[in-house]
Amino acid sequence: MDFKKIKPQLLNLQKGRLLISEPFLNDPQFRRTVILLSDHNTEGSVGFIINRMLAITSNEIVPDILDYNFPLFYGGPVEKNTLHFIHKVGPLIKGSIEIAKGIFWSGDIEIVNELLNKKIVTPDEFRFFIGYSGWSPNQLEEEISEKSWWIADAKIDIIFDDDLENMWKRIVQTLGEDYSYMANSPDDPRWN
Repeated sequence: MDFKKIKPQLLNLQKGRLLISEPFLNDPQFRRTVILLSDHNTEGSVGFIINRMLAITSNEIVPDILDYNFPLFYGGPVEKNTLHFIHKVGPLIKGSIEIAKGIFWSGDIEIVNELLNKKIVTPDEFRFFIGYSGWSPNQLEEEISEKSWWIADAKIDIIFDDDLENMWKRIVQTLGEDYSYMANSPDDPRWN
């Protein structure tokens, strides 16, 4: 199918969805990224890039806040001096917001430490991010109309998968035949 004939998927835009960057997106911060949309409403949208791990850990950036030294992900270019987290443990953490089935955003960080120290939860049930990806009202809808983003369902096994290098490709392959052939496209379309 011709790439230009792929129709935008605005009807499915809501929190708890994945935004998949189209393969030739020019913005290097979002090239071949997968973003978990944690909030979407009339005031704008917020999400976290889930397939870009940084070469630093939580103890290097926020010492004395977390008892466990978590790997950090690059959540996005907005407010890179902020720490955010998603997790699987929902109601165990006061202040958590469910964004998709079994996937929660934020909560009381002291409870995270307590649960880890008591071995009630494990570190692999969390993802910590520096910064976030944000859009003003209607900005994300415009970018989707311009075919910069594709939409997919957020599933817990995808969100917490450690194979970050292949995540974008695997998700694109699940979008159907109109998209799946794009999973193997080169980074630069001139190489095709």
